[in-house]
Amino acid sequence: MPKLNNIPIIDLFAGPGGLGEGFSSIYNKNKKVFDIKLSIEKDENAHETLELRSFFRQFNKDKKPNEYYKLLEEPNLKKRTELKQELFEKYPNEYRVAEKEAWKAELGSKKFPSEKIDKRIKKGLGKATDWVLIGGPPCQAYSLVGRSRVGGIDEQDHRVYLYQEYLRIIAKHHPSVFVMENVKGLLSAKLEDEKIFPKILEDLRNPGIIFPDLNSPEYTIYSLVKDEIKNDKDYLIKSENYGIPQKRHRVILLGIREDVNVIPNILKAKESLVKLKDVIGDLPKIRSGLNRSFLSSELVEGKKKRYYENEIDTDENWEDIINDFRKEIISWNGFAKDYSNNNINAPAKGIGSEFVKCKTPYIKNPLFDWYNDPALKGVPNHESRSHLVQDLKRYMFSSMYTKTYKRFPRLPEYNQHSDELLPDHENAQSGKFADRFRVQLSDQPATTITSHISKDGHYFIHYDADQCRSLTVREAARIQTFPDNYLFCGSRTAQYHQVGNAVPPYLAKQIAEIVFDLFKKINNNG
Repeated sequence: MPKLNNIPIIDLFAGPGGLGEGFSSIYNKNKKVFDIKLSIEKDENAHETLELRSFFRQFNKDKKPNEYYKLLEEPNLKKRTELKQELFEKYPNEYRVAEKEAWKAELGSKKFPSEKIDKRIKKGLGKATDWVLIGGPPCQAYSLVGRSRVGGIDEQDHRVYLYQEYLRIIAKHHPSVFVMENVKGLLSAKLEDEKIFPKILEDLRNPGIIFPDLNSPEYTIYSLVKDEIKNDKDYLIKSENYGIPQKRHRVILLGIREDVNVIPNILKAKESLVKLKDVIGDLPKIRSGLNRSFLSSELVEGKKKRYYENEIDTDENWEDIINDFRKEIISWNGFAKDYSNNNINAPAKGIGSEFVKCKTPYIKNPLFDWYNDPALKGVPNHESRSHLVQDLKRYMFSSMYTKTYKRFPRLPEYNQHSDELLPDHENAQSGKFADRFRVQLSDQPATTITSHISKDGHYFIHYDADQCRSLTVREAARIQTFPDNYLFCGSRTAQYHQVGNAVPPYLAKQIAEIVFDLFKKINNNG
């Protein structure tokens, strides 16, 4: 009969730890229900984030070390690294546990063969026979499933082995339950004109098909949103229906071992959607940074060469540029009627910082208890990125247009107002990037936060025209439902990438509650 606390978790392809955070948040009689024994992630920055969060979890909820908050509140990245080292040295026992849990390893690579992976998993699980596997192979693995009967596979392509390694671990180590997450495109993906998803389900139901020598048990695969499966889309979770402030649609499968004779519950939809403004509207207002101004372009040997001028990034220069743009946009007939001619002043917090001191009132925030940490005197990872000056004009136009017409403009509508608004880009009028400058609507859940946010902010423009910028890492993290005391390590680009690739922890918490209920049913049946 399985115990109902410290149920072991193995987390594969963990990213910054979104799934693990949700499972780690479940308590039963003031004891943790789940205990993450091993989180495997190959990316250096995501691994650093994982390790620090694991360290944080080693302390009781009401006994977190003050030094951790000093680390969060340090805006200088170099100094932050020094403080982290000091923190680990002061609490060596907690650090040793975190170091063992968060493992920087690349599944399926020659450097980390199956034998090495198995050894770490066995060490983490100890004598436990009832445990949970969570995670999901990177989405590109599903375009190359690697099944011999499908054909067309290049055996030299490393991505072939990612899905196989996940399946092999199920076959080898027999988790009681597994939770596997992936992108919506998995449902329609094909190889050699044959749909991949039904074959993945077949593999997961009986891993012994692919690994006949591992004595694998069979599994029943359940949907987390439908009691009865009628088609493949019934495995799709629309996150906005479950209290997540974004329209993130993902395939999440729940597998239960054949001897675990229980039927899981499904997620309960919330009564209303969570609005974007209710989860980021209380964060400190900051302005965009100034990068360069576009001057001109010319064709040089058949390629377009562009010329720029560097801008001096000061509050005063930003105010001059932004107010000139605003006056011009307001002057366009029949447009921006909701705006006055009053000048915009640079916010008191400037472009923000790696830590911004503030009191967050969480006005109307339905996830207040989830985000809030009373010991935290501000928010980390809340610094705006710098943008091309001409892009700021597009951002302002887009956000003002969206407020007036309740939808963001498409590129053809930019051209209707000003030739200068259309980007100097070969594909600007091709129709391929009609939604390139997407403003997030304040009174709806956000669009899906993806890793693309690390490249530019054009698809993630803040709804507040007075700030005239794209979303910060902290705003993206709020949309992904990471608590405010969750620190993302590495450069800002690396932070964005981690947030975009994660599973929303608040959704993971709800899934973890279903899994916990499974274990309670097992106990009752026993």
